[in-house]
Amino acid sequence: MIPVKLKLHNFTSYGENVPELDFTKFHLAAISGQNGAGKSSILDAITWCVWGWSRAGDNADQLVRLGASDMQVEFSFDLDGHKFTVKRNRTTKHGGTSALEFWSGSHNLTEGTIKVTQQKIIDTLHLSFETFTNSSFLRQGHADEFTTKGPTDRKRILADILGLAHYDILEEKAREKVKEAENKLKLLEYQLLEIDAELSQKEKSQEKKIAAEKKISEVEINISILEKELKNLTDQKATLNAAKEQQYKLKQTLSDLQKERDKILAQGKSRAEKIKQLHEQLKELPIIDEKIRKLKALEKEKDEYTIIRQKKSDLENEFNRIKYSLDLKNKDKQTLEKKISEAKSQVEDLSKESAKCPTCGQEIGKDSKHRVLDEVELKIRDLESEKVKIETADEELNIKNLESEIALIKTDDHKYQEILQKLTELPNLQERREKSIAAEATLESENKVRLELLSLFNNKKSQVENLEEEVKKLPSVDEDLANIQTVISQKDSELGSSRTEEKEYQNQLGQAKELISRVEQMEKLSKQKLEEKSILQKEKEAFEELSLAFGKKGIQAMIIETAIPEIEDEANRLLGKLTEGRMKVAFVTQKETKTKVETSEGKMHTTVETLDIVISDEMGERPYELYSGGETFRVNFAIRIALSKLLTRRAGAKLQFLIIDEGFGTQDTEGRSRVVEVLDTIKNDFEKILIITHLEELKEEFPTRIEVSKNSGGSTFQVIES
Repeated sequence: MIPVKLKLHNFTSYGENVPELDFTKFHLAAISGQNGAGKSSILDAITWCVWGWSRAGDNADQLVRLGASDMQVEFSFDLDGHKFTVKRNRTTKHGGTSALEFWSGSHNLTEGTIKVTQQKIIDTLHLSFETFTNSSFLRQGHADEFTTKGPTDRKRILADILGLAHYDILEEKAREKVKEAENKLKLLEYQLLEIDAELSQKEKSQEKKIAAEKKISEVEINISILEKELKNLTDQKATLNAAKEQQYKLKQTLSDLQKERDKILAQGKSRAEKIKQLHEQLKELPIIDEKIRKLKALEKEKDEYTIIRQKKSDLENEFNRIKYSLDLKNKDKQTLEKKISEAKSQVEDLSKESAKCPTCGQEIGKDSKHRVLDEVELKIRDLESEKVKIETADEELNIKNLESEIALIKTDDHKYQEILQKLTELPNLQERREKSIAAEATLESENKVRLELLSLFNNKKSQVENLEEEVKKLPSVDEDLANIQTVISQKDSELGSSRTEEKEYQNQLGQAKELISRVEQMEKLSKQKLEEKSILQKEKEAFEELSLAFGKKGIQAMIIETAIPEIEDEANRLLGKLTEGRMKVAFVTQKETKTKVETSEGKMHTTVETLDIVISDEMGERPYELYSGGETFRVNFAIRIALSKLLTRRAGAKLQFLIIDEGFGTQDTEGRSRVVEVLDTIKNDFEKILIITHLEELKEEFPTRIEVSKNSGGSTFQVIES
């Protein structure tokens, strides 16, 4: 992994307008600045963006700039000639959400979830966060990360650096193959036991086959005899059934003739009854005619009476009309008389002294009085003229004449109602008369039909009598049929039992043949399964050996044993430069146990796998804790650089990136110079080396500096070339 570009937005102390850090402009650079300015945050941004981890662990909310609600880091790097970009952001709004993107050029490699995308990034780099921080990233305060870990963790980290996880996968696959072979072998054992059990039945199957064939032959002879007997009995039964069928048809014909005869008899009786009713109906005709004649006379009387009643009604209507008109004229005359009287009173009032105007009520003058008197007198003349026009003499005369005429017309309403009541019977009588007339025609037709039915009845009666005699002479076949059916049922039952018996023996024969055939197949299968067992046993043994070979004590141990001298030589080479040859380290991969175990040669110490680090100087070996801070830093630095160089050379990761975060404060001037010399020696082993320091005298030693500063707007940086 070779870093290319880094973009920050609201990450820790960095705000919104942070410049882009372009790694392509330098090979070796020192990140410098005051404590708390944000130097280590640049590296935190890289690890958080790529792995989701930083000095704050996996708590991303602690990395969001104070006062902001979201942050983002974008980091680009080269790997095997391909450019990759990782974008990670976090917002604290609505409970907090995160997002992660992974790109290869313009191709989006992002998966559906952050977890799956993160694993894809790790698989692409072949590098976990722990391996990175224990080899190529010497974090501030964690320079001894690898040295102070236990032997088991050291071996695990070293195995990760060496790419031995592949052997763990192979070991697991080998174990799975062993387990698969064991399961198959168990299944084969069960199958072979079942095959042996079937092979033991071979002789019994042959005996069952012979016995079944003999029984089948005997049963087939018995079935043949029974089938012949049944055929003869069936033929006899068919002859009897034919005779019975003829008898049934003859009886059915007799029954049909009897029904037809009875039906004709019933029809004749019905016709006779109807003829009787028609005769009774014709007897009523003279009576009905007499009643109709009398009612017709009443109908004429009713018509005359109706005319008189209508005339009287018309006169009464005319009387009421004239009387109403006369009443209206009398009312009009009374109104005019009242108005004339009122006008004459006005004339009298106007003739008096100090007369007043009838309209306005004011006292009227002499001239005006004459004018008003003329108007009132004119009005009186008009009213009297209008009264004269209303004549009532003719109406009064007409009323008197009408009253006399109405009084002369006499009517008997009670008798009129009696006539109307009697006339209601006329429609019914007319209808009855029409039915009686129709009955005369019907009677003639019914008499003719009755004679025809009588002739037909006599014919059917003769046929029935003849056929009844013929039926009496028929012989009975029911008893013979019942007897022969009993024998047939018995023989049929015997035949069914024989066929069932034959079927059972056929099944036994089939089973015996199938068993014999299966035994032959089992003999071949047994041989095949034994061969499979032998092959599987060899496969199981081979995979067991591979499992051991791929395991921690196999190839992995050999690779670690081979890598240890390389790490040790490189660490001591660097440590020699840092200490002028005074200090050296040794890696111990095996050690004796404290307790002894019983062996054939007596009690002896045994050895166990380990990965201990032994440090020595001109005074000999001492525990790690007894060395000074400067000395332990040099040891840790040398080992970590050796691990980083190993990481860059292994086939998987190709990191090519070294980061050293502080730690130089423990060194004196000479020690710092030696560190710089070592860095100069190894710089060609890495594509990019970053050193974080706040020491002014040290940062001047580097050709490129990334100066980090902090103000009220947050942290920022500037790349300075020497």
